[in-house]
Amino acid sequence: MASIHNSPEEKFTEAVDDWDLDRLYKDLKSSKQQVAPHKTKGLTAIEKLHLRGLLCGNSPVEMAKKLHKQPRGLEADLSQTLYRYVEKLTDRPTKTVKNWRDICEWLEEAGYKTSTSHSGTNPQPQKSSPEREIASDSDFVGREEDIAQLNNLVNEGAKVILIKAEGGIGKTTLAQKWFEIQGLKYLELRVGTTSQNLNSVEDWVRFQLKNHFDENPEHNFMMMLEQFKTKLQEKKPGILIDNLEPVLKNGQFIETHKNYVDLLILLADKNLQSITLITTREQIDESKILPLTRFKIYDLQELSLKTWQEYFKNKEINIDNDSLNAIWRNYGGNAAAMDLLTADILKESQGDLKAYWQDNSEDLLRHRSLEQLVQSQFDKLRNDNLQAYKLLYRLGCYRYNYISTIPEEGLLCLLWDEPSERGKRRVVRELRESALVKFRDNQYYLYQVICQEAIDRIKLHGEWEKSHGEAGIFWGTFLSGISENYQFLIPKVIYTQGNNSQEQMYLNIDNAEKAANSNLNKLENVALEIVYHAGEFYHSNSFEELILHPKLSNNPFAESVIQMIFEYVECYEILGISLNQYGLITHILAVCDERECYFTESLKEFEYCQKSFEISKLFFQTALLIAKRVKHYNLVSKVSHSLAESHYYRGISLHHLGLYLHHSKIIKEQQSKVAFQESRSELEKSLQIYNEIQDNQEAKKVQQAIQSLLITIEYCS
Repeated sequence: MASIHNSPEEKFTEAVDDWDLDRLYKDLKSSKQQVAPHKTKGLTAIEKLHLRGLLCGNSPVEMAKKLHKQPRGLEADLSQTLYRYVEKLTDRPTKTVKNWRDICEWLEEAGYKTSTSHSGTNPQPQKSSPEREIASDSDFVGREEDIAQLNNLVNEGAKVILIKAEGGIGKTTLAQKWFEIQGLKYLELRVGTTSQNLNSVEDWVRFQLKNHFDENPEHNFMMMLEQFKTKLQEKKPGILIDNLEPVLKNGQFIETHKNYVDLLILLADKNLQSITLITTREQIDESKILPLTRFKIYDLQELSLKTWQEYFKNKEINIDNDSLNAIWRNYGGNAAAMDLLTADILKESQGDLKAYWQDNSEDLLRHRSLEQLVQSQFDKLRNDNLQAYKLLYRLGCYRYNYISTIPEEGLLCLLWDEPSERGKRRVVRELRESALVKFRDNQYYLYQVICQEAIDRIKLHGEWEKSHGEAGIFWGTFLSGISENYQFLIPKVIYTQGNNSQEQMYLNIDNAEKAANSNLNKLENVALEIVYHAGEFYHSNSFEELILHPKLSNNPFAESVIQMIFEYVECYEILGISLNQYGLITHILAVCDERECYFTESLKEFEYCQKSFEISKLFFQTALLIAKRVKHYNLVSKVSHSLAESHYYRGISLHHLGLYLHHSKIIKEQQSKVAFQESRSELEKSLQIYNEIQDNQEAKKVQQAIQSLLITIEYCS
């Protein structure tokens, strides 16, 4: 039958044409017994199948697709079995396989390849474009543009490319994938993870000359570099210098590892065949390296929202768009976070993203490995640059949600212990180069996952109140420049003269629609941020508590900001009430014209009635947003009541409209049903709000309206 797959013995049998499989099976049997004596003696049928797949030039991803397996599971199987056996067989240290191609190359060097039909030392992969190879790997997503950009840099003559980003973005994965796509075997220099276990450049060059190039190294380092240079002119290996930042301090190589400068100068030579990729969280700031024309810096950005969506979809996670947007934004598109969260979502919430985010949105660092990743970056900055470290954790006083970015002056004000202006700007620049603070449109911000750690540390260092005080003064200065014009920030409904009172009302509703917006503008947000910082500085839990604080009673600026907040709420509420009144008037006109059989006029009046109620809700929602942001609970209750009333009136009006459409012969029946559905939705929203503010009398009135609507719906059906 066509649906039955070939047995393991029948797959990848073409490997026998180029490889001595019988001898290889026999020798690997011996290696397996040494590596895993508890396992079955000899290679299993699956292990032989996987071996033949690799020898035929299939990557693990390609092999998994052909065998109808999960790529990650097959990779794990290879890592636990064949990779270890081949390392033993070829006398290599454990876990030194960096790429599946190593298996083929090592076995060819050991004499197991019988055919020389393929030129060079690399096994020939099946022909595929870089785009297809990327697309075939479900775990490597969203980096097509970055691969293309690296290609462009190389095509333009770059010999050394420094890939810079904060931890967990995917720098190493990108570099390894780029080499894989190019079919380049690469030499890897793992710099180390801490200052206590750093690898010596001199030892690494000596090892490569001796073990990779079969060259007897000179004793002098500079002479060794000349030997290394000669070999790189003859061959074209890739070179990956991974995790460079432990040997950097403020962009400079630490004194005991200055040899890196000489190595990088050599690797940037235009006459070399090699291409070097460097991954780092910190930018190099060496005067001998930056001017090199063949040395390029590539700032790797976070994964896009679309990429996170694609990745979660591949992992069969049930996606809720609001939750996806929030989780992506809070974690800054971090690739490591995406991978860790995927496992948690599948395990803890059975793949339900919305449920997971509802349970865990308050603790972004709940995953221990992610917490360690963030903390290690803070700790390194503390050891390298104490002032930049202080600025980083002090930036935790800003919220980055209502005002997403902060001007440079908002950073400078937090450096109160840095005496000179020049010194402050230098600290800001050095922090920016650490990649922990993000920079966009000449302004700065932190991702929430970084901000959470900053908040913990600012409190630990006892600078929470001081930082909020300075931030509040900064925003106050920012607002002072436009304080005399702040009243114009409130949207104005343009007045247009109409021919009669009804036309005048329609024009007012249309103009109000243009002015209505449930979102706040930046200057309104600034006023609210001042209140937020003042509340944190004075330990006030609400706006009512803050305005009664004795230290604010004789502060003219504080009083003006407080007055501004009240005026904002009052203005938006008045606009909402006015549009509510327009809605009620047009509703009455619509009902009267309906009874007089003026159907065309009645329909237009119903239309403006609904529009008016919708606009009124926008104004009330804006007023409510301000009241909630400043935690003025009496205002919240008052505005909520007005909003619930607007929902109620619109629900009643839609009830009448549904009846009118039901009895009208010129309108389709379906439109009547839609009106009834919207009416029920509005009334239920009204009921919910009244219940929240515990207005039982109004809630009872809405319940009666809902019952009346249900009777009408049953009658009309």
